[in-house]
Amino acid sequence: MSNCSRHSRTDGGMSREPNRKVGHPQYAARNALKAISCFLVVISATHANASSLANLASDALAQDATFRSAEAAWRAGIEKSPQGRAGLLPQVGIQQVIYRNGVRIPGQTIPGYSTHGFTLTLSQPLFNWAAWENWQQGQLLAMDADLALAQAKQDLLLRLAQAYLAALNAQDDLALAIAHRKAVAEQLALAKRRFALGDATIVDTNEALAGFDAARADEVAAQTQRDTSYAALQKIVGHPVDRVDGWRDDARLPPLAPADLQQWMDTAATADYGVRRKMIAIQLASRERSKARAGDYPTVSLVGNASNGNAAFINGQTNFYTGASRGSSGYVGVQISLPLTDGLMTRSKIREALALEDKAREDLDDAQRSARLTAHDAYLGVTRGLAQTDALASAVRSATVALRSNQTGYRVGVRVNADVLDAGDKLYRAQRDFARARMETLAQALKLKASTADLGEADLAALDTMLAEHTPARIPSSGASGGH
Repeated sequence: MSNCSRHSRTDGGMSREPNRKVGHPQYAARNALKAISCFLVVISATHANASSLANLASDALAQDATFRSAEAAWRAGIEKSPQGRAGLLPQVGIQQVIYRNGVRIPGQTIPGYSTHGFTLTLSQPLFNWAAWENWQQGQLLAMDADLALAQAKQDLLLRLAQAYLAALNAQDDLALAIAHRKAVAEQLALAKRRFALGDATIVDTNEALAGFDAARADEVAAQTQRDTSYAALQKIVGHPVDRVDGWRDDARLPPLAPADLQQWMDTAATADYGVRRKMIAIQLASRERSKARAGDYPTVSLVGNASNGNAAFINGQTNFYTGASRGSSGYVGVQISLPLTDGLMTRSKIREALALEDKAREDLDDAQRSARLTAHDAYLGVTRGLAQTDALASAVRSATVALRSNQTGYRVGVRVNADVLDAGDKLYRAQRDFARARMETLAQALKLKASTADLGEADLAALDTMLAEHTPARIPSSGASGGH
């Protein structure tokens, strides 16, 4: 219990302490300080780390290590395109030479001389099939990097939404467990009073005590699960999370659109990020096969050379009397290189590329089947979940009525304490199962959208509209009130 709660109970129970001098200034100042402290506690609780799902998505995109790693990989991947294009562009280089030469001839004294000059070279590919295929592969690799980043972003949003819903469910579980424990405690107190008055046996008290102990165990388990779910959410968003928003009173699960399973499966088989990346992998394998055939093709380049230096540099000869004179030379022309034999290396590379292309096609087929299966399972999860939540909502309403009837029957003596405890336990289980079914249905709906590469921040914002600032767990708004 918080200090504010204890303060309120003390103020409300002054008659129990007749010797306290309530009107004394010391006690008035102390009460004022307590009131200010409680106010500050309330303010700090209001500004705790509770946030909407959309705001947490922004934090996750900035802080999640997995997504930042994907961004770094994307920055590296898109460089494949300019790297491939570089093989088709002119290659220009310059070389500066400064030598000091010495000559020794027996019987002669020859002074040393210098060789100095520079050479400018140019090479422009005119026909190089391997370089052309490298450029095409670079563009495909850059496209694959874009898809990988988009997939990583969608995976992050899905992980965040699932973790958020898990935290919300754990939060609701704890609220329901606390309410159930309080209800059983009231029933235990009632059984003790009736036993003291002789209206009930010790059996009622023992049964209520056993139910209270079980309720306490459920509360501890729910507390552990809530803390664990908050920690999982914190790992994604990069800062502590103290609570999450609760369900609105008028929250309703949206219907599934489109309602056709086959349409979802067909869309997933073509739009899923994994499938699209496998399609690019097939194109890369095809380009690799074409590049392997380049080992049989000639290469044609435009080449040029310009040199400037002293005579020793230009003529490439030992001229001991060049002095300070300089000269220039150069050439420009077309260079053709035709391979004759490479030890059957090209044949082997072609066979290897064909095998890898077959592998890529099989990988695509597997990815399409997996995408269809994922969409199929998520679709069933949504449709069956919608039906299950409707059924559990009715179960909660029925259990609420049954609990009230048993409570009334116990007071008038037509029901025993075990009946009331059993009815309360059924209501608690029904409320908990309803909350879990609702959470799981929404998680499957998000997974279904992700299977078609259609999950984005807008879907998380739409989910936010079903939530309100943190409230205790509620049973279906169309039914009765809490019962506990």
